[in-house]
Amino acid sequence: MLSEKALRLIAEQRRRYIDSMPVKRKAIADCMAQVNAASRNGTTDLCDKLFQQVHRLAGSAGSYGFENLGSAASAADRYLIANAPRVTDLPELMGLLQTLLDEIDVVVRDYG
Repeated sequence: MLSEKALRLIAEQRRRYIDSMPVKRKAIADCMAQVNAASRNGTTDLCDKLFQQVHRLAGSAGSYGFENLGSAASAADRYLIANAPRVTDLPELMGLLQTLLDEIDVVVRDYG
């Protein structure tokens, strides 16, 4: 059994994680816009920040009890790893990232 202090520290960490979601969401959305703009110009390079944000969420979300968020991030992470440094299927990537943004929205709405 965890002490009251330990439970409080865990709750504080989870709160900070939840509070960081809007910043993470914005970073991913900004990268999505960047990738979309690049594709209109004929390039399909991926944003490094996108890799970082998605990979970190894939690794951390489950630890904070957000399994759906972790699953969405892991699916996007697997796609990014398999297709780096260029997008091979932009609609598929955008769909995976939109699912991830939707899951971030759920966390913010339900726990924020």
